[in-house]
Amino acid sequence: MLELVLTLSLAASGPTFIEDDFAKALKTAKAQKKLLFVDAWAPWCHTCVAMREQVFTRDTFKAFEKDVVFASIDTEKTKSATFLEKYPIQVWPTLLFIDPTKEAVVLKWLGSADEVQMQALLEAARGGGGALREADDALGANNAELAAQKYQAAIAAGDVKARTIVSMLSAMNLAKQNEPCAKTVIEQLPSLTAPADRVAALTWGLWCALELPDGKSKSSTVDLLVREGTKALTLQGLLPDDTSSLYEVLVEERSAAKDEAGAKKLAGEWFAFLEAEAAKTKSPAERAVFDPHRVNAALASGQAEKMIAPLQRSEKDLPKDYNPPARLALIQRELGKNDEALASIERALGKCKEGPRKLRLFDVKASVLEKKGDAAARKKTLEEALKYAKKLPKQQVSEKRIASIEEQLAKASAPSP
Repeated sequence: MLELVLTLSLAASGPTFIEDDFAKALKTAKAQKKLLFVDAWAPWCHTCVAMREQVFTRDTFKAFEKDVVFASIDTEKTKSATFLEKYPIQVWPTLLFIDPTKEAVVLKWLGSADEVQMQALLEAARGGGGALREADDALGANNAELAAQKYQAAIAAGDVKARTIVSMLSAMNLAKQNEPCAKTVIEQLPSLTAPADRVAALTWGLWCALELPDGKSKSSTVDLLVREGTKALTLQGLLPDDTSSLYEVLVEERSAAKDEAGAKKLAGEWFAFLEAEAAKTKSPAERAVFDPHRVNAALASGQAEKMIAPLQRSEKDLPKDYNPPARLALIQRELGKNDEALASIERALGKCKEGPRKLRLFDVKASVLEKKGDAAARKKTLEEALKYAKKLPKQQVSEKRIASIEEQLAKASAPSP
């Protein structure tokens, strides 16, 4: 149901997307000699759904159809494995701009993009990447370290456009170059005047800064970014999802600093912000965009009970979507309502027909059973999870993930001391 609503909204307002058929999209782009744009997304990804509901529906992008073919790929679908083998995805959403004749990525963008950013990306991609081509090629080929180096060289040569800076930060984050990532945000923040660019940079920078080794340098860097990030929460003209993502990392920073009271207070502000935004929405699918972050904020602020009714409403309005009951199970588990949580996660598993996200649902079920003290049922659930994981295409599940399930199962199977 969620997918149907989203598909209809895309077709109704924004450009026409070729859904989940990369071969057709590629063939169309080749035949029409157009650039191919691909939105690689997942139904559980709040930013992905936010973009489909709030960005790609804009009439602005219809003008690009004269030389761009628009496509989207649900990376959870089994038939997406072929696409994922050629274009591995590490961050959701990932926006790919592909030269159809060479089937090569000419520009890759990680995470959200508002209407203005999307227009800039489309313009840059139509121009073939320009001076950033080598950097974009490296990021497109999943060589984050080389991409970061090339973007850095472009900035040193005077290219301080927001697109260059934010692309470099995403590459640095993937390459775990946490110190230069955080340092770059501090250096380049004065040049990032557009709200979306500023918040994107601060969000990348804060995640990088939190991974720095403890010490005076980390403290001063984090403190500066937190101050700037807190001020950015009030910027106007942002996608609500971008503001919410900034709240998320700021709450994480307070938790990492062992400031439980501060984290809870900020999470309460985050939850209030999301409640207000959800109240403005005009459709169940648009409202559900806020559900995952509302769950996180409610849990972090000690207001889990307040999410029961909204999630029950989402489940009623979107009866084929596994996300509402899966999220409801998390809330019920937190509240100690284990029997209700088990019933909710069973409903979610029944609706989740395919994709690696199903492994996450098995995880939740196993954790609820552990809380109930039902060791036999937990072991059976882990066995189901392992069997399912081994059936998934290799492009959708890592060996590390399978090994993790095997390790849990081995412990569950071991005789009690």
